[in-house]
Amino acid sequence: MDPRQVGAGTLSRAVSMFALATLTGCGSAGRGAFTESPDGGTTQTSPSPNEPGGPQGPGFDTSEAGTNPNPPSCATETQFVYAITEENKLYRFDPDTLAFTSIGTFDCKNSERPHSMAVDRNGVAWIVYTDGNLYHVSTTNASCTPTGFERRQSNVTIFGMGFSSTSAGSGDEQLFITKSDTGEKEHTFGTIDTKTLKLSLIGEFDKLSARAEFTGTGDARLFGAFEGSPYVVAEIDKSTGKILSQAPQSEIQYPPSKSHFAFAAWGGDFWVFAGPAGSTDVFQYRPSTGQTKKVATEAFEIVGAGVSTCAPTAPVK
Repeated sequence: MDPRQVGAGTLSRAVSMFALATLTGCGSAGRGAFTESPDGGTTQTSPSPNEPGGPQGPGFDTSEAGTNPNPPSCATETQFVYAITEENKLYRFDPDTLAFTSIGTFDCKNSERPHSMAVDRNGVAWIVYTDGNLYHVSTTNASCTPTGFERRQSNVTIFGMGFSSTSAGSGDEQLFITKSDTGEKEHTFGTIDTKTLKLSLIGEFDKLSARAEFTGTGDARLFGAFEGSPYVVAEIDKSTGKILSQAPQSEIQYPPSKSHFAFAAWGGDFWVFAGPAGSTDVFQYRPSTGQTKKVATEAFEIVGAGVSTCAPTAPVK
């Protein structure tokens, strides 16, 4: 069965090409289904032990586990998740082992704090600071280069961001941004042209309005983690901002004004990095089971995470 034939508008469909990995320290529960909510979104329901299709549930074809739809030309460093801290430190995160490896401290000659990041297919991290300046940082040695990006375009100063392929398996990608300026239309989103560095607004999310962070995938999808009590993981229509599906994360509840957070997709799972001042809790959300679990706590504040569209969208065995 083609996994893309799973019912439209559900998060199961959104991750159908994300056959799910079994990672160290993560248990297994029954598959959590997502159903239409009264407002047209989707919400998670309790898993049914009698559903057909085995423990992964119907529509999850694992025959392609370990494959990546992207061209093989992607460099090794594009296969990981990267994270940055308030102290300008860059880490590589390996979801298979839950290990953080220090790459170095990036010196962008900016006295403000880094706010968010995304990683492109070349292994370059795009990092925006709280003053709106945008930089390129190497994921190999943490060297920093200004981009020449013009700040405050379309009345947007700071933003969350993530790359998404333009089509499944394509080497072309787009950089999507979501406005983080507090107090004024935090649910506005758009794109930055990676060649001209022009920011263009697309619209507003139709159901969620909290501050968000983006992550995209090599199969051309875009997802957001939305701040709140609880946090919400959602798939977003890239052309309209319509929330295609949403999964409240009851295990992830931090006061928005007193927390930091970041978000990435890898190997079929979603990773949320959040916490109070001084530390970061690492959560793994597995859509096929509906399970979210805290898998680690780190003694530094992660304020941004990024993963390239070269990263696997299925389990790596």
